[in-house]
Amino acid sequence: MAVITLSREMGSRGDDVARLVAERLGLRLVDRDLINRAAKEAGAPEVALAEIDELGLLGVKPSAMALRLYREKVVDVIHEMAVAGDVLLVGRGGQIILADRPDVLHVRIIAPHAMRLALVRERCRVPDEVAAARLDASDAARTGFLKRHFGVRSDEALLYDLVINMAQLDVTDAADLVCLAAARLDSAVRTNEQESHSQAAEDCECR
Repeated sequence: MAVITLSREMGSRGDDVARLVAERLGLRLVDRDLINRAAKEAGAPEVALAEIDELGLLGVKPSAMALRLYREKVVDVIHEMAVAGDVLLVGRGGQIILADRPDVLHVRIIAPHAMRLALVRERCRVPDEVAAARLDASDAARTGFLKRHFGVRSDEALLYDLVINMAQLDVTDAADLVCLAAARLDSAVRTNEQESHSQAAEDCECR
């Protein structure tokens, strides 16, 4: 019943980490399909376009009502998936929506700007200035999403149980840390549940 939320910076290899963790733990990996589902249910497909379009190339400007409906659907869908379990949610404010659930692990993947720049330049095959512009646009879009819908910043450390800086780690190392943290959290949750059941049984015997 593992549930993990993962926030990442563009170029941090966070998506690679998410894929490896999901593969190892047998979790459903949910990313932008969540956006499309929520927007479709809210009857606001333009919001899906706007939120997917991190670089602002489409110039889509959803209405305030469309944004509100979209946010409500995102919250509903994320809670629904968390209840079902065995899911790794990438982005979309899962770390905030599920903040009150003790059985959910919240992870953030970051990396130095120079490393992120090099990765975007290599994978997108663009010059430094274009890669830098894409990083700036992506950072602004992701920060804007959380501020617009939830009133917080993505880099607030207290939103996460585990923040991994990829400066000196590879994807395998980072996945190891996430899987270990997930296992420890699962063990702690199971222990707390057992203690609660034991206490409940003792209370019944005392009556």
